Amino acid sequence: MSSLKSQLAVVAASNATLAVDRKRRQKLHSASLIYNPKTASTQDYDTIFENAVEALNDLIEIDPHFEIFTRSLFSESSMSIDRNVQTKEEIKNLDNAINGFLMLVSSKWHLAPTLHATEWLVRRFQIHICNAETFLLSTINYYQTPTFKRILNIVKLPPLFSPLSSFVRNDRSCSNMAIIKLFNDMEFLKLYASYLSKCIKKKTTYTGQMLFTSCCFINLIAYNSNDEGKLNGLVPIFLEVSAKLLAASSVDCQIAAHCILVVLAASLPLKKTIILAATETILANLDNLEVKKSSLATICKLFQTLKGPGNVDQLPAKLYGLLESKIGLEYLLEYLSNSDPSRCDKFVTSYIRAIARYDHAKLSKIIEILKQMKLERFEERLIITDLIHLSEILEDKSQLILLFEYFVSINEDLVLRCINALNMSGELFEIKLTTSLFRPNEQSSDGDVLKELTTEKGPDGKMRTSTFKEFLEKHSPSINTSNKSMLENGDNNFGELLSLFIESVGKNFPAGLFLSSFFTTLEGRITFLVRVLISPAAPTALRLVALTNVSKCINSIDKESNVFTLIPCLICALSDVSKPVRMGIKKILNQIAKRPFTKHYFMGNRIYGENKEIPLLSPKDSESWLNHFLNEYLVENYDITTLLVPKKNDKIYMLFWANQAVFMPLPYPKMILFKFINKHINSTGSNTAIFADFISSYLSSRKKWKAFCQNNKTNFDQFESSVVGLIAPKERNDFMIDFINDALKSEDESLISIISERLEAIFESLKFNQQLKIVQNILETAANGDPAYDAAGVLQSLPLDTNVFVSILTQNRIHSDSELSELPKKRRRRSSANRVALQKEEISHIAEAHLRKLTVVLETLDKSKADGSESLLSTLLSLVSDLEMLEKDGGLPVLYAQETLASCLLNTIDSLSRANAPKSKNVRADVVVSAIRNSTSPQVQNKFLLVVGALAGLDSETVLHSVMPIFTFMGAHSIRQDDEYTNQVVESTIKTIVPALLKNSQDDVQDEIEFLLMSFTTALQHVPKHRRVRLYSTLINSLNPSKAFAPFLFLISQQHSMDVNNFRVGDARTLVEFTRSLMCNLDVLEQLNGLREFLDLLKLLKVASEDPEKKECLQSRALFTNGILNFTATEFSSFLQNALAFIDKTMAESEDGSHSINGSIKIMVCSALLDTQNDPSYVKRVKSSFGSILEAILDFIKGMNNYSPGGNEDMVSKAELKDARKEASTVLYHLLSHILTIMPISDFVDAVSPLLSECKDENVKYHLMLVIGTKFASEGPEASSKAEEVVKMLLEIATTQKDSFDIVQVSLNTVGSLINAFGPQLENSMVIDALKASIDSLASPSTEVIISSLTVITNCVQILGVKSIAFYPRIVPPSLKIFKDSQSDSDDYLKEQLQLAILLLYAAFIKKLPNFIMSNFEDILKVIYYSSEVNVSTRLSLISLIVENIDLKEILKVLHRVWEKSVSNCEEPIAISLFLSSLQSTVEAIDKKSATSQSPIFFRLLLALFEFRSISDFDDNTISRIESTVYQVANTYVLKLNDKVFRPLFVILVRWAFDREGVSNTKMTEIERLTSFFKFLNKLQENLKGIITSYFTYLIEPVSDLLRKFIDGRISDINLRRVVLNSLTSSFKYDRDEYWKSTSRFEAICEPLVNQLSNVESVIGKYLVKAIASLAANNNRVNDHNKLMHKLLVNHMQSSCSSNEKLWTVRSLKLIYSKVGESWLALLPQLVPTIAELLEDEDEEVEHAVRSELVRVVENVLGEPFDRYLD
Repeated sequence: MSSLKSQLAVVAASNATLAVDRKRRQKLHSASLIYNPKTASTQDYDTIFENAVEALNDLIEIDPHFEIFTRSLFSESSMSIDRNVQTKEEIKNLDNAINGFLMLVSSKWHLAPTLHATEWLVRRFQIHICNAETFLLSTINYYQTPTFKRILNIVKLPPLFSPLSSFVRNDRSCSNMAIIKLFNDMEFLKLYASYLSKCIKKKTTYTGQMLFTSCCFINLIAYNSNDEGKLNGLVPIFLEVSAKLLAASSVDCQIAAHCILVVLAASLPLKKTIILAATETILANLDNLEVKKSSLATICKLFQTLKGPGNVDQLPAKLYGLLESKIGLEYLLEYLSNSDPSRCDKFVTSYIRAIARYDHAKLSKIIEILKQMKLERFEERLIITDLIHLSEILEDKSQLILLFEYFVSINEDLVLRCINALNMSGELFEIKLTTSLFRPNEQSSDGDVLKELTTEKGPDGKMRTSTFKEFLEKHSPSINTSNKSMLENGDNNFGELLSLFIESVGKNFPAGLFLSSFFTTLEGRITFLVRVLISPAAPTALRLVALTNVSKCINSIDKESNVFTLIPCLICALSDVSKPVRMGIKKILNQIAKRPFTKHYFMGNRIYGENKEIPLLSPKDSESWLNHFLNEYLVENYDITTLLVPKKNDKIYMLFWANQAVFMPLPYPKMILFKFINKHINSTGSNTAIFADFISSYLSSRKKWKAFCQNNKTNFDQFESSVVGLIAPKERNDFMIDFINDALKSEDESLISIISERLEAIFESLKFNQQLKIVQNILETAANGDPAYDAAGVLQSLPLDTNVFVSILTQNRIHSDSELSELPKKRRRRSSANRVALQKEEISHIAEAHLRKLTVVLETLDKSKADGSESLLSTLLSLVSDLEMLEKDGGLPVLYAQETLASCLLNTIDSLSRANAPKSKNVRADVVVSAIRNSTSPQVQNKFLLVVGALAGLDSETVLHSVMPIFTFMGAHSIRQDDEYTNQVVESTIKTIVPALLKNSQDDVQDEIEFLLMSFTTALQHVPKHRRVRLYSTLINSLNPSKAFAPFLFLISQQHSMDVNNFRVGDARTLVEFTRSLMCNLDVLEQLNGLREFLDLLKLLKVASEDPEKKECLQSRALFTNGILNFTATEFSSFLQNALAFIDKTMAESEDGSHSINGSIKIMVCSALLDTQNDPSYVKRVKSSFGSILEAILDFIKGMNNYSPGGNEDMVSKAELKDARKEASTVLYHLLSHILTIMPISDFVDAVSPLLSECKDENVKYHLMLVIGTKFASEGPEASSKAEEVVKMLLEIATTQKDSFDIVQVSLNTVGSLINAFGPQLENSMVIDALKASIDSLASPSTEVIISSLTVITNCVQILGVKSIAFYPRIVPPSLKIFKDSQSDSDDYLKEQLQLAILLLYAAFIKKLPNFIMSNFEDILKVIYYSSEVNVSTRLSLISLIVENIDLKEILKVLHRVWEKSVSNCEEPIAISLFLSSLQSTVEAIDKKSATSQSPIFFRLLLALFEFRSISDFDDNTISRIESTVYQVANTYVLKLNDKVFRPLFVILVRWAFDREGVSNTKMTEIERLTSFFKFLNKLQENLKGIITSYFTYLIEPVSDLLRKFIDGRISDINLRRVVLNSLTSSFKYDRDEYWKSTSRFEAICEPLVNQLSNVESVIGKYLVKAIASLAANNNRVNDHNKLMHKLLVNHMQSSCSSNEKLWTVRSLKLIYSKVGESWLALLPQLVPTIAELLEDEDEEVEHAVRSELVRVVENVLGEPFDRYLD
């Protein structure tokens, strides 16, 4: 039996759409996909149906399948369907129709008609409730769309969809993580899989759904990637879904299945059976070409996940058949060519093994597959092993030969190991395969192989029984009956016979029998065997067999025949790596040597072809050669070149072997002979004329030779290398040079590569004209079109010398030397003529080819780094003009060529410089300068600038006449470029050209320097900011900083002045920062001297502005030619001020406190002075320079006092002149202060002391003193000794110059700062002296001096402490008088500073002498309270200091006095606030014992504070805030008292409030007293709660009387009444000791309290209700008290009572019943008549309160309707 919960759930589900009341029906009807509930609830079914039918028609136009629903869900009869009254069968049919519609419409939720059509199903059939699962499943892939959000808001969420509950009816869209968690539920996953199966079955799937499904499944796999158990649980579901998706005809379904399978297999490796089954399923349903690629990719990836043994076994036959029929090999090859080969090696291996197993016709295609793949080593091994097994049963082994040749080419060792693993040797396998595969084995022997062959058994385990006769009959067409040489025989015929020979040997037939049967002539037989010996296609074992038979054949030749004709081939066979082969050949050679050497040569004119006469050695020479060879030859010797051509008669032998090489028809022996000859040629340099015909025709017959090599298994590249090797060092034959050139013109890269390597080796040995010819040919090839090889690379690989470059470049010049010299004169005319000529297409092509050729040559020259020469330099410079013409007149892209040419020029000049070459006579720098100025490329300009610099280093005279244009160009263009290379170029040019310029301009060097500086500083604004410092540092250092730095500063200051005048503040600041950084790159002495000279320049200009004659003298100086001498007086004054400000800012520390990486001038000066490694004379010069700067500044200051510009053209007023002087002087003083701060403190004091003592100018002295304070501010304790000196000096000045208030003030300020900084380190006597001097200055009439004096006194007191007690009477009383005087002086602008200084003085005394200030403590507090100009936070800090340092009992006493005497009568709220803060801080800090002892004083103060309301003129809000603070303080104080102490004090408060006992202010009314008291009492009750309930004993009678006064109207203050009621409520609420349950107390307070209902004000009625209810709650267990209160309450509900009285009584009863209703139930019958009467009350508010409030509460208490009591 199911549980009650499940039964209820079933009932609820069946009744979900059943509406039993109007609200339920309205809620169901208002659920809508389109409309809001309010609108939806007003719509009828007719309107909804009409819209739905119209939307369905729109859907039918899109998909006709929707038409079926016009007869069911959207028919007219559907309007009358009510699923609540239908049978189960009818409901099932309805659900099926709805589910079908939802599946079909699932793909169209992005369309508006879908919403309108589905709206009908929601409104009529409540599918959001009854079909919620299908509704959500069909739309879940739209989970991030607003549509799904609407569905989620109206649907009744099934339990399986609970992860989506957090997104219902809120603004958030469904998240990806929520979907993952949804699918992570196995039950939901099964539900979705079931739904998906239905969709597949009904063919309603679509792209979006499949994309969502695959993404969800993949995310689910990733989410559980670390949970293998969960993944294993997902596998069956995913495989089932994938199988159904694959069975579908939809492309999207199949691709989705592919994705799921691949990710599943990658996350959890599947068993091989599953992989094979999945593959079969994929292929079985592969009918669409669109899925072909995806299917194959999936199969490959599935196989790639296989692990363990058997993972690359061949495919099952059925699967292979499916693969071939559905995909095919051609498509597989196409796929592999476009995919990553490393991702499908396992499938490919299985596929190849299947081909080897089932489909031998496609064996040749395996190579194509392998070329696309990169298999693992074990995969290759398995394939090779399968093929080896296949060779045992396959008759036609031609396809296997190709396969094994491929495997051997990539990994011969692996193939051999596979063969050996099957107990087979490589030689035996070659014989079985009838071909040569492996590199020969040096230790191979025919005996081993033959032995293996004799013991080999057939497939049946028996020895082979086939006969040679059968073999001969089968291959009888191949029998050779000709006596022609087999060396010339066709490759196919020889190959066929070789294959048969191998097969015969493999079948263990006697070799002699085969030879005698297939070759009927001795000539054919022996030449066949010789060819076998020299054929790479023959296995080594076969060669060993052939050697034995060659020996027999030679014995068969008659003695009269000289077989020396066979010697060349046998010599070639000696190159075999197999030692047994070489030993066998040596035996044959010995056999030949023993024969007679007759004149009749065996096959003398037929050995290499019919009727081919081959020059042979004479019998004597041949015998001599052979005997010499055999005597010298060792089998271990591979290199037999020296044996072939003995030194004796070397020319004869060389000619013989050369003829043999030429006439040899076979490529392999021909290659061997060529190699022998090449080695001899390289060592002797022999003539190669004999090869003229062969070499000349080689290129035309190259394809034929390539085919020969391929047919004979000869490496063609090696063959061609041997041919090219015939080109001898010091080659004299033109045909060889022509061969080289023709080969380089060919399109075969391999030949060109071989030729290039050979050419590189022999090029230096060639004649000069041959070298030129080859180079010119390469250049022509490079220039004319797109060559098949890297012509420039070939050219650069050749060792070209300088002469070749000069010759080639000379041949490729446009201008001759004579034309070049006339070029500037004819440039314009020639340019126009050239431009017209170059517009012709033919000439334009020639120019382009010329440019390409020139570029290649220049690239080669640049790479080769050839030695420089005068002719090469001259030629290269002439090319500069050529390239310029090609660019300007022809419009050709010459930039790269120009850059390369510049690099070549730099290399050449560098080479000449290193070689100390003499000065060149024909070097023209003007063409380079012209190229610089005319080029638009910064890179080209930079390169040529470097060239100019290099030329200047080579010969400065060559560039002197072009210096100015160069620097003008650099200033206008180069230094504006923002790249590192350009910056380096400019620096390099400056470093090379400037010294040359200065060297040749000794007479006017200063003018040259100033002119260059003007050129560069003019362009400063255009130079990138981060490049400026380095560039201009280089310039100044090159020009000599001692001469260039001051003019440079002067020019920069002019720019700074212009920026300031034009309000370009950012640019001006940038110039200052730039100058600071620049100075860090100079020596400190250079900086100081430069600053001094800069000031001299300004002074010179100032004098010139006053004296016209001196101005005239300066006009010829280059530095002043920029118009500065023509400034008006106003302009010059502005410039002078700005220039001084500029240098002042430069000397000052940066605003952010940062420094350059090299430090500031201050750091550099200190380093120079303190570095012990510096020479003392250097330190002395630094100090001297510093002194000269000080002298210059002071002199300048003095001069500015008399500054008066002359000239009548610019008359200025006296006021303007005065302002100019003052502003300039101010800047000079700032500069002076910054200059002085540069020095270390000891040097600084030494420098300043004489100035202070000797200077008579007060302004100077004033600024010097300011500088002293600033300087010492950054010093540590170690500077205290110098600080003492300064303090003594300043005190002396302050005492001797009392009438100079400014001097005294700044002196005292500086003394104060020094004492503050170094006080503990100073002598006490000095501090006392400073204290005395400051006290004396308190009498000064100057407020500034008084403030400074107070500051010094404060600092002295801080240092001296108790030792300053003797001066107390001379400090504090005068300071109080000063404060009092300042209060009366309202116009003193220093009032704030003065009050602050006084307060700080008191703070020092409070901290250091707290016990000594009590005599003036009251006055000090008043000063604190009334220092209105000082910030409140400062005064609060001082109050905190008082509380921390002074006895709190004394503070309380003084506070009481201060309040009564002063603060209570003041009109400053801040003063009162500060007083209360003082009181609060004191109360919080005071301990309980002290609080107890001072409680009478405190409570007297408290009463005085209570009475403040009656005497204050503040508004009510201000007074309330003050009282609130007082109550808080009082509560804090009370908490520190015990009951014994506080109770009598509380009685005093009660008597003060009710009896006026102790009232100081008689004007204070009773209401004010009572209000203050009850507010205090309320705060006290909040803090102490029930602790003070018993204190109400003193209040019961007074409060009862007060309440009666409220009733009869004697007192009618609402606020007082409210606080009294609140006080009673708190007392009732916090009563824990049944205090109010006492009958006497209850009766005393109950009646007056309840009777307040008679006239309570509406605004405070709620407070009365709370009080009455609290009293009732407090006495709820005392029936008599309840009855009494009930009776009193009923009396206020009579019809005669006012509506207000009845209303508040009803609410009181309501609250009583809600709190203690059960205790009052017994009194309810007495109340019923009254309630019944009130229910008919005329006042609607009363009637409503009774009905909706009182009756409802009573019903809740009763648990039944109140109506039965009324009945």
